[in-house]
Amino acid sequence: MSSGMAGANTEQPAGTRRNRTSEAGPAARRASRATDTNTEERVAVWDAVAAYVQEHLLVQKGVWIPTFGSFDTISKDIRTADGTVTLRWPVFQLARNLRAMHHSAHREVETLKYSEVAAAASVTWQRGKTCIQSTVSLLSNCLKNGENVAFVLKDIGVLLFEGMSFGIKYYYDFLEKLSGRRNSEKLFSR
Repeated sequence: MSSGMAGANTEQPAGTRRNRTSEAGPAARRASRATDTNTEERVAVWDAVAAYVQEHLLVQKGVWIPTFGSFDTISKDIRTADGTVTLRWPVFQLARNLRAMHHSAHREVETLKYSEVAAAASVTWQRGKTCIQSTVSLLSNCLKNGENVAFVLKDIGVLLFEGMSFGIKYYYDFLEKLSGRRNSEKLFSR
């Protein structure tokens, strides 16, 4: 399992189908040519970013990735046959540089610590920051060119950019960790 553009995460996002696309596809090749980072480093860094984000969301702390966006959680009341279930639901706010309209985050979030991500990916913090920035640059260029992009965040879900809209499909296992097995079973067993 790995993160990256059109990655190869074996988990299925809740309610989505996924095309089988190789990580060595055109976007990954363009990404590795754009900077001095290689695809393996880029994947390792984004895997570490995903782990960092997941770790923070599980303790109800948001994370801001400069020029990419913010991850956070909100409380969401869902009606079920057994009554109302309150879930912690993940949300993603795309950075202004990647979208036309600005929507403020609903609460303060922590800036991604490049040093922690880099340590988890076994690269220098400068190399980790370069991987993140070059991936965001590639994403920005893809969006400017009108390309659809699926961006996999390991063990979290898939960010989907289609035309002028974007969304994120979260993996069931991640939602279960965030809201608890009992609440998730009540909601998803309907």
